[in-house]
Order: sequence, then C-alpha cells, then structure tokens
Amino acid sequence: MTPEDVFALNPNIRWVGLATSKGKVLFAQMRRGVKSLTPEEDDRAMLELRAQFLTEMTGHVTLWAGAVNYIAICYEKFIELIIILKDKYVALTLEKNTPATAFKEIADNIQAIKA
Repeated sequence: MTPEDVFALNPNIRWVGLATSKGKVLFAQMRRGVKSLTPEEDDRAMLELRAQFLTEMTGHVTLWAGAVNYIAICYEKFIELIIILKDKYVALTLEKNTPATAFKEIADNIQAIKA
C-alpha cells in the first residue's frame, strides 16, 4: 500500500499515514496541493500514540461487539479516520464536508488493498 493508493480512493482524503500496531510509522504523507492544518509532529504523534491507544481501547469491547472496522473522529476543521488492519492501521484525515456514508466505503477499500 502506498499513499497514492489511498488518495485514489476518495478526493476528500487530505493526509494518510500507515503504522504498525506498535506505532512504528511506515509512511505519512499529505495529498499534493493540500495545506496541512496540523504540525507535522502532531501527525506523527497521531500515528505513533493516539491511533495506537484508540485501537487498543476499542479492542477491549471486541469480545462482545465483534471486530472494529474503523474509528471516526469529527473535529471542527476535519475528520480523522483510523482503519484497523491485521497488524497495522491506516490513519487519514478527510475534508470536513465528507459524508459519513463515505467512511465505510473508504475503510472497506483500504482493507481490500492489504498493507
């Protein structure tokens, strides 16, 4: 999987990162021509710490609720989506006007790419 593979899935994807389940960053890239709203160090911290913490926390409920497909966080200026793969996760940001109905399609397509 490459950043370009992910950007090709939806024009509203602003930024994408891939990390191992232990938080080792494999890549992090802003879509060409899109201005970042967050500092680069925050993007890396999201991959190294926040996304790892969130995936681990949601994993505690899987015994009763089933596997987690994705986690969506809606901020004032953008949407963050974390897609859980077998031993990795993809984190991405979306334009604020992206409809919630697109989240599942993006997540399913990323899981089909196989990191």
